[in-house]
Amino acid sequence: MENEEKKVNVTFSNIMEWALYVLGVVFIIIGINYYGEDLECGSYGVFDFDEKKYVGGDAYNYIISASRSSAVMIKSLIWFVLGSCSIIIGRTFSK
Repeated sequence: MENEEKKVNVTFSNIMEWALYVLGVVFIIIGINYYGEDLECGSYGVFDFDEKKYVGGDAYNYIISASRSSAVMIKSLIWFVLGSCSIIIGRTFSK
């Protein structure tokens, strides 16, 4: 009994499963990081955003800010969806 060797079950599907889990977590962290970096809070708290002045007119500033916010949300959402899909695909390898 002392000479028995322990066998490790390492297969391609196990390696791919864990690689996709790690890749999914990395993608989700990147998405959260992009979203968090772009939030510029005011001095009164999280819900007080400082309005940036890009051009002279207020309406143009609102349009530019809305476009920028939409781009940040889409960019973050893409990374988050990639990470979630990677974790789901990794989960299918485990069966």
